[in-house]
Amino acid sequence: MSTVTELTASVRAAVALVCGADPDQLSAGTTLESLGADSLARVSIADVVEADLAASGRVVRIDDATLARFATLGEIDAYIANA
Repeated sequence: MSTVTELTASVRAAVALVCGADPDQLSAGTTLESLGADSLARVSIADVVEADLAASGRVVRIDDATLARFATLGEIDAYIANA
């Protein structure tokens, strides 16, 4: 998994799974706050994204300090794309 589209899909799927949202309704501007993602949900999102990427051979670690700074899905996308 290496294209931006694939990375974005991975993030949307993880957020949808953890927050119970429709991935087709999520955009780069969707805020984690609007989805009710508290700190525990954010950790779960990071875990799902990391596992999904690892399954495709890409190792990405989202540390707690970085995780706490994410406000939107687009910020997660950008971090992963540059990791």
